[in-house]
Amino acid sequence: MMRVVLDTNIFISGFRSKPGSDSKPKAALEKAIARRYTLVLSEDILEIEDVLMRKFAWSASFVASTLEGFRLLADMVTPEFELTDCADPDDNHILEAAVEGCAGCIVTGDKKHLLRLQTFRGIEIITASDFLLRLESESTHQGS
Repeated sequence: MMRVVLDTNIFISGFRSKPGSDSKPKAALEKAIARRYTLVLSEDILEIEDVLMRKFAWSASFVASTLEGFRLLADMVTPEFELTDCADPDDNHILEAAVEGCAGCIVTGDKKHLLRLQTFRGIEIITASDFLLRLESESTHQGS
């Protein structure tokens, strides 16, 4: 099963999506919940509590339970090293989790830093749209 790191912007965009919308980040989160791939996370990636409470006015308890659900769902990793390959330190946390978790790809909307890399140590860096196409393609090939 494909091992995937989702960037924090995928979580934020997915959570922000309106019900019934055609949100690719939301679809990526839903596929994780459906266990269509192995979600790889670190605590650094899940440090989005403030954003969720500030931008969405989510209560602390709702944020905590939502993020705990993803912790239980994911393969949680704790990188034992620090990378400095990206100008944005938060993006380095994404790369660290991907390397530590032996991810096949990183899904992000970050055009400025991560998508520009295209690959990092053999790990593909792709958009949510490309990820969903790849996931669909893999499930079609496995079914034949």
